[in-house]
Amino acid sequence: MMNNDQLYYDSLIAQGHIPEHALHYTRMYYPNFYPIVNQQNLNHNTNFYVPAVQQKKKDRTILIVIGVVIFVLIVVAMLIIAVTAVVIFDSPDNTPEFGFRDDVSNALFENLGDNMAPYDSTNYPDFSSVVYIEGATSDGEVYSGSGVLIGERWVLTAAHVVEGLEVSETNVWFGNDYQLAVAQSPISDYYIHPGWPYAEKYSSSEIDEILEEGTDIALIELAESISITEDISIAHWNNDTDLIDGEQLLGSSIYVSGYGDYNEGNSMCTDYCLTDSDGLYSKRRAWENTLDRVVLDIDSSINFDGQDKWKGGWVVYDFDSPSSDNNGLAKGKSYSFAQGDYSYGGKGDSNPQPTDLEGTSVAGDSGGPTFALIQGKWQVIGLTSHGSEAANYGDVAFNTAVSSHSDWICSHDTAEEIPGC
Repeated sequence: MMNNDQLYYDSLIAQGHIPEHALHYTRMYYPNFYPIVNQQNLNHNTNFYVPAVQQKKKDRTILIVIGVVIFVLIVVAMLIIAVTAVVIFDSPDNTPEFGFRDDVSNALFENLGDNMAPYDSTNYPDFSSVVYIEGATSDGEVYSGSGVLIGERWVLTAAHVVEGLEVSETNVWFGNDYQLAVAQSPISDYYIHPGWPYAEKYSSSEIDEILEEGTDIALIELAESISITEDISIAHWNNDTDLIDGEQLLGSSIYVSGYGDYNEGNSMCTDYCLTDSDGLYSKRRAWENTLDRVVLDIDSSINFDGQDKWKGGWVVYDFDSPSSDNNGLAKGKSYSFAQGDYSYGGKGDSNPQPTDLEGTSVAGDSGGPTFALIQGKWQVIGLTSHGSEAANYGDVAFNTAVSSHSDWICSHDTAEEIPGC
């Protein structure tokens, strides 16, 4: 027989109270009460007190597990997308070509750069004015590039080729192979355009913006006058913007030259790395292209004396493929994954058909000349500045417009030694 306290407790359970509440109410009248569990009531009232809390915990656990699984799937998907993007868009090179048509023999570009027959006529520029430049910084880092001789003691090149080099550690080599140079000259000084963004003064983002202003140009003064021979010539340079302004030269053939780095391990040449007999590629090359853009009178964001007249400029071309489906400067195009936004190259259109010796600049060609036939004379209209490192089809090559800087160039000709000033 059950006591009154147990009977009272069981009646509360029967009414639907959960055990905790039933115990609380019972002890209000029977403080020393300890319940004897009635299995019948327990089974009858399971719906009221056992599953309620457990079900909530179970549901919450399931939701947590689902959330963790979804999070993991999202992370994995993002990693897959990131890796895929790197492989496709940010890889050093996702196509085999590098700087020249992959369906044309490399030897032809070397022959052109050496003016070997049939490239020895006046139908082509004289590339013996193209020089190799190499120097070291104060911490011993060695850098090299190309340039063009415009006077017996004067060489034009890109500002970024000589920036930071020690004058005493910098030399200029002449000839179609700088390892077999016909002449070498130390320099007495170099002069960088005042609108150039020095790395020590500007952040990388500022440099990228200022680079678009077309002031990547420098003038090298040789220690002594160089002797002009059949292997060394002085190039005519364009000192009149009126001769290249507008559309008068657009679509015409241009020739570019330099000592590009095609050595495996030093560049992104992939399947088209080159080598000499000694294992180091050191030859002067040249290639043909079509002039697509001329952009002049670009204001500088850097304040300097002469800012109002020493403005920047570009001559621009793209690297068309044999299939004519990589037209980087087609109407409306101004962006690629390899180069980003290149809208500062101006608006216009471009013929997608490649030239017979179509090519573009690679690392090491910086500072080398771009020639155009003007008034019956091959003139330097540009200096190689930048493009994409991969030098693939569709690459857009920016070359500093020389005529934009004629006043600045001639400001250094105090001894009247630079023809054209």
